[in-house]
Amino acid sequence: MSKNKNMKLQLAELRARAVLAKSEADIHKAADVISAFRSQSDYSFNHTWSYVGSILGCVMFMLAWWGQMDFNPSERLWVKAGGAVLAIGSLVVIYLRYKDVKTTGDDLYIRAAAIQAGIERDYDFNGKAYWQQLRSLFSMFDCGDEGQCITKRYLGGVDNTPFTLFEFKYVKVRRSHTTDSNGNSRTQKTRTTHYKYGMIVQFDNFNYLSLNTRNSANGFNQKWDSSSHRFNKLFKVRCSSEVLAAKFFEPKVVLKFEDDFSFVKALDLTSQSVACIELPKEVFPTQMPTPSLKNTSEYLDMLRSPAQILLLERTKELIRFINEEK
Repeated sequence: MSKNKNMKLQLAELRARAVLAKSEADIHKAADVISAFRSQSDYSFNHTWSYVGSILGCVMFMLAWWGQMDFNPSERLWVKAGGAVLAIGSLVVIYLRYKDVKTTGDDLYIRAAAIQAGIERDYDFNGKAYWQQLRSLFSMFDCGDEGQCITKRYLGGVDNTPFTLFEFKYVKVRRSHTTDSNGNSRTQKTRTTHYKYGMIVQFDNFNYLSLNTRNSANGFNQKWDSSSHRFNKLFKVRCSSEVLAAKFFEPKVVLKFEDDFSFVKALDLTSQSVACIELPKEVFPTQMPTPSLKNTSEYLDMLRSPAQILLLERTKELIRFINEEK
C-alpha cells in the first residue's frame, strides 16, 4: 500500500477517534495508535508528483509567454490555461494535505483537553434554532444582520450546576452607496463575520442582577454601585432590587470579582435563574494552542497530558463562588 493511502487511512481513524473519545483511556488508545504508526512512517504525505506537476505547470505557462515558441494564438491560450491549472491544482493538493494533517491533530488534541476539563462536545443541536431560543432570553444574542447561529457547544457541570459552553457567530453587513460620473448609483455590501463566546448556567435562586448588560430583557431597571471605584469601573450592575444586590456584593465578594473574575465581559440572568456569561474567546477549547502532529514525540507527550483551559477553570471557580455566596 502506498504511503499516501496509508496516511489517508490513518488520518481517517484519528478523526473517528477524536469524535468518539469519551475518556482519558480512549485518548491513550489513540496515542498508542499514533505511536505505532510513527514507528513505521512519519506524519507527512509524499508530494513528489504534486511538486512535479507544479513545476511542469509553471514551465508550460512561461513557455506560452515566450514569443519564440511556434504557437498560434489559440494554442498559446490553451497552453497558458493548462499550465496555470496544473500548477495551481498541484499546489492546492499540497496545501490540503498539510491542512488535513494539522486539522486531524488539532481535533484529537482539543478532544483530549475537553475530556480533561470535564466537558463534552455536543453535535446534536440545531444552531439556528438554539440561537433563536437564546435570543428570546438574553440581549447578547440580539446582534448581527444575518448568519446568526450557535456554531459549537460543549456540555459540562460544576458540582450539581450544569452549564453549556457556546460559540456564537453572526455577520454584520455594511452598505455603502456610490455614484459614478454618469449619475448611476450603486450599493455595495461588505460582510464581516464576528464571534462571541460564553456559558449558559442553570443556577438556583440567583435571578436578580446583571453585569455590563445593556437593554437586558429581564427587567433589571435599578442601578447599584459599590463603594469601590475599581469595581464600578469593571462592572455596571443593574438589578431588580438594590437590597438583594447589596446583600450579594458584600465587601469580600466585591474584592473577589475585582481580583479573580475581572475577565467576565457580561452576565445576565432570567427569572428562572438561567445565566448567560459572556467570556473571552480563550475559554473555548477550539481557541487553545495545539501541538503539531508532525512533531510526533512532542505531540504524544501533550496528548497524554493536555494543557488546562485556564479561563474555563477560572469560570468554574466563578460558578462555585456564586453558589456559595448567593
